[in-house]
Amino acid sequence: MGSIDISAYCQLQFKTPWIETPLVESACLSRAAGCRIFLKLENVQPSGSFKSRAMGNQILSHLRNPENVGRRVHFYASSGGNAGLAAVCAARSLGYPCTVVVPMGTNPLMLDKIRAAGAADVIRHGETFSEAGEYMRETIMKTSNGDDQDVIKIALHPFDNQPIWEGNGTIIDELETQLPPATTPEDKKAYNDRALPLDAILCSVGGGGLLNGLVMGIEKRRQKKQITSCSSPTPNPIHLLAIETAGTDSLAAAIANKSLISLPKITSQATSLGAVRVSETTFQYAVSPPPGIKVHSAVLSDADAARGVLRLANDERLLVELACGVCIEAAIGDAATAVPTSKWKRGLDETDITYRDEGYGDDRSTSTDNETDQEPEPEVVEKLNSKLKQLVPDLNSWSRVVIIVCGGSNVTINMASEWRKMLDEGWA
Repeated sequence: MGSIDISAYCQLQFKTPWIETPLVESACLSRAAGCRIFLKLENVQPSGSFKSRAMGNQILSHLRNPENVGRRVHFYASSGGNAGLAAVCAARSLGYPCTVVVPMGTNPLMLDKIRAAGAADVIRHGETFSEAGEYMRETIMKTSNGDDQDVIKIALHPFDNQPIWEGNGTIIDELETQLPPATTPEDKKAYNDRALPLDAILCSVGGGGLLNGLVMGIEKRRQKKQITSCSSPTPNPIHLLAIETAGTDSLAAAIANKSLISLPKITSQATSLGAVRVSETTFQYAVSPPPGIKVHSAVLSDADAARGVLRLANDERLLVELACGVCIEAAIGDAATAVPTSKWKRGLDETDITYRDEGYGDDRSTSTDNETDQEPEPEVVEKLNSKLKQLVPDLNSWSRVVIIVCGGSNVTINMASEWRKMLDEGWA
C-alpha cells in the first residue's frame, strides 16, 4: 500500500476562502474613456477587497504544510486595515484564530470591522504597518499563548511572498474565461499573440502584491498558450498600469531613482496604499517585465482618487476606497472633460464652460425652456487625455481595458459626501 500524500490530503480539507468575482462591462465608463472598460469586481470578496485572495492563499499555504497537520495554529497579521480584515475573514472561515496588529493611525471604522469579523485581538502600535509588523513578531507573538508549545504561531505578510502573489494571480485565471472571446478576424489578429484578448489592466499599487500576481498570472497564461518572443515580428504587449496616489508613490519613486527606496512617510489619505517601500519583485517587474507585458507607473492626487470614487458611485452604484477610486480616474480623468467649440466662437474663454460626464447620459437636458435661439449642436473636442490614453495612445473604441476594482472597507457614504464637498470647494 502506497504512502499517503499528506499535502494533497490537507488540500482536500480546506475550502477556498475567496470567491470568483464578476467581470462586467461598463457602458458609462466606456463612453467616457473611449474604449471598452471592464470592471473586475473584487469589492464583492468576503472581506470587501482583493486581499481575500492574497491572505486566503497565504493561510492555505500554511495549513497545507505537512508539519502543521494535527496541530493548533494561530495566525498573526500586520496591516493598515484591509489585509488584516481579509486575514481574519479567511482564518475564521477555516476555523482558525487570527490576531491583527495595526498602526496607531488606523481608522476606527477599520478597527471596528476587524473586531466584528472575529479577530482574536486587535492591537495598535507604531506609525506604519512595517512598525506594527515588527512589534507583532518581536513582542506579541513571543508573549501570547503563554507556554503552550502545541500552538503554532504564524506571521502573515500583507503583500510580499509567493503564496500572496499566486492568490492574486487567480484573477487572471478568471479573466481567461470571463473576457469575451476574440471571434472577429480583427480581434483574432489583434490578440493572437497576447496571453489574453486584452489591451490593458489598471491596478492600484501599495506594496505591489496585486501587481506581482497579475504579472505572474499573465506569464503563466502566456506559457500555457505557448507564445514565444518570436511569435510576432512586432511585440504586442498587454499594458499594466500601476496606479498610486501622491504621498504613497513608493514604486514611482523607486523607478525614478532606478533602485528601491523608502518614502520618509505616508502623506496620502489613501492609506491602504501606504507601503513606504514596494517589494523587490515589484520593482523588477516594473523596470524589466516578462515578454508580452509592459508596465507603466502613474501617480494621481488624492482629489483625483476622490473623483474616481464618486464617478464609480454615480455610474455603477459601487462605493470603494480612495485607493481603488484612483484607478477609475486614471482611466477616465480629463478625457471626460470636453469643451464645445461653438462657445469659443462666441468669444467665451475656454475656461468659462466645460462639459463633464457625471453619469447621467442623455437623461439630463443641455437646454432650458427659456432658450429661443436653437443653435447647432456644438462640436465637442477633448481638452486633455486620461493617464490611460497618455500611456497607451493606440487605444480605440474596441480596445479592451480591465480595471481591478480592488474595493476596500475603509469607506462610508459620509466619507464620500465629504469628498464631494471638498471637491466642490476646490480640492485639487
